[in-house]
Amino acid sequence: MNNEIIERISHIGIVPVVKIINEEDSLPLAKALFNGGIDAAEITFRSEHTLYAIKEISTNLPGMLVGAGTVLTKKQASDAVKAGARFIVTPGFNHEVVKWCIENEVPVLPGISSAGEIETALSYGLKTVKFFPAESSGGAKRIQDLSAPYSDVKFLPTGGIDEANMHDYLSLPSVLAIGGSFMLKEDFICSKNYSAIEELSRRAVKSLLTYELIHIGVNNNSEEEAVKNAQKLCSLFDFTYYHKPKSQFAGKGFEFLNVPGRGSNGHIAIYTPYPERALYHLSKMGILPIEGTITRNKKTGIINFAYLDLEIAGFAIHLINPDVKMEV
Repeated sequence: MNNEIIERISHIGIVPVVKIINEEDSLPLAKALFNGGIDAAEITFRSEHTLYAIKEISTNLPGMLVGAGTVLTKKQASDAVKAGARFIVTPGFNHEVVKWCIENEVPVLPGISSAGEIETALSYGLKTVKFFPAESSGGAKRIQDLSAPYSDVKFLPTGGIDEANMHDYLSLPSVLAIGGSFMLKEDFICSKNYSAIEELSRRAVKSLLTYELIHIGVNNNSEEEAVKNAQKLCSLFDFTYYHKPKSQFAGKGFEFLNVPGRGSNGHIAIYTPYPERALYHLSKMGILPIEGTITRNKKTGIINFAYLDLEIAGFAIHLINPDVKMEV
């Protein structure tokens, strides 16, 4: 299995499941997704235009990670890869397709919905599967139950997932990413309203990352100055004062550092449930983490804190995830 492809899918977080109704929609639809911040797509074999679309998108939008979905035969898998598909997704566990993909070193995510099918995937050396149809097969709770005995397996749930329930799935450590078509409204496709699809894609990424201001950190020259400033703010606005070894808090929104930290004036702390995915999406805008500032969850190894390589109005910015969201 090509781990780079699987890792990229994980970082993107959302894999749109695309049915091409008209040939001429192929590239505009892909560009709408891409410009909206989603640089992956599973083009399904539920259309006669699948191979054309895969080739058209792969050729003209090389930054898009294109896969083939609803793959039912070895020939479809082969034709899709020749057209430019970089991964294969099947609705059920298709032994013929899985064997071909393994032999040809093509990442494959076979569809499963039971423990027995997971056992079959493991027998082929696969630890990444599609959970389908997700909602009608028990939803996030079912994945959680399956993850108990199969802790090394990662799931790509697809079917019935949208903005309202995406975090039920994505919050599970065993979920690689989600698949869905909720940003591809059929009315918009038929009317060729690609700008609306782009906006829905942008909204999907916003819902995925769920950025939230946690606190503003202000640099001070001494602990005495930090205490004075924090207590002054508390007395004015009835905030709770918290004393910490390296800083003082006025409520949970204002941190006064005992000594100057990063940023000319201080820092801004931004919450996201998935810092690694946030860093991937920010990297597409040229914003990278400062390596020496990255910390990880000790159990999972997933990034839970990182400063970004930029300042805004003299304030450095760092991302922080739920592990430390409410610490003061």
